[in-house]
Amino acid sequence: MKNDTPSSISRRDFLRLAAMTGVTAALPQGMAVAAEERTDSAAASHQIDPSRATNVKISIEAPKEKVRYKLIDSHLHFTDFLQNSDGFPALCQAMDLSGVDSAVIFGMAMAKQWDSTTSRPAYYLSNDSRCYYYSATDYLVAEELLAQPEYIRQRFYPFCCGFNGNDKFAADHVEQILRLYPKFWRGIGELMSRHDDLTALTYGEAPHVDGGGFLGIYDLAAQKGLPVLVHHNITAQNTEDILYLDELKRALAYNRQCRIIWAHIGISRRIEVKELTRIADEMLRNNPNLWVDISWLVYDYYFLDQFPDNYFDGNSLADWTRLIERHPDRFLLGTDKVGHWKTYPTEVVKYYKLLDTLKPTTVDAICRDNLLALLKNY
Repeated sequence: MKNDTPSSISRRDFLRLAAMTGVTAALPQGMAVAAEERTDSAAASHQIDPSRATNVKISIEAPKEKVRYKLIDSHLHFTDFLQNSDGFPALCQAMDLSGVDSAVIFGMAMAKQWDSTTSRPAYYLSNDSRCYYYSATDYLVAEELLAQPEYIRQRFYPFCCGFNGNDKFAADHVEQILRLYPKFWRGIGELMSRHDDLTALTYGEAPHVDGGGFLGIYDLAAQKGLPVLVHHNITAQNTEDILYLDELKRALAYNRQCRIIWAHIGISRRIEVKELTRIADEMLRNNPNLWVDISWLVYDYYFLDQFPDNYFDGNSLADWTRLIERHPDRFLLGTDKVGHWKTYPTEVVKYYKLLDTLKPTTVDAICRDNLLALLKNY
């Protein structure tokens, strides 16, 4: 008997169909019913799991000084490179100790491989173990957050990040995630590009923000009103030459309606460049759709001049203060903690040296207002 149903469907068409229909047509009956039962809010289809409402028994170190500022953490990984976490209740406890009332939260887009010669993960044995993209990180974050009581859920702004930026179907994947968890995601990221310790260890071409699937992500983000957080180093290790800044410029120019947050201002381990304040100033003046987040090593190395090898880029904390006051609506603050919260308070109060130098209105902006203006609202 002739079968009029096509024998195959392209991956792109399947993902688009799934995004439009909530994947009910392609799922087994029981899963299809569950998908259909999702209402306008992702939280409405989840029940609180009491077992997840208790704190992981960890010792959280108290901050080294009295809490004097209230802020929102703009950059926080719920899971580590093995997709483990101390959990949301323990994180809330750490935030309470730090004067942090809410946070942008996302998983870890990459996972470390296991070493075949031992039962321990390679992440703990070597910094050069291979990495691979781990799409399930978004599901782990979503399911764990939605299992929490409302007083915990309301403190977090989830971003999705579990895809390869080189994949031309990346935007289709994000559409599917947005459909599966309606009115849940507040942004996209952290997306990895030119990351010295990660993208160089990942299989395939090193991702770069002006090509591959990134452009589709920018179009989708602009359409949906979602900010995009990207990690994009401006150069490689062992050189002061600026190698990759033009890639970011092209990404920003591609779709001016897409609001891009530049994580760590293009800096990570062993990245040494001169006059980063001048570079940041030029990028902010020429790109109205760019914001920068002060997080991780850029603060220690470039703001406080605490390079391990005593490298000095030519700028002081006073130079950074002047830059921020020149663009008070374009900076964010984040801890970039990765799945574990023992030292979380220390990562927050370290910013007091900077905040003490800024105008009160600027403090309010970079600690809270700038981020709230960027987030997708439903």
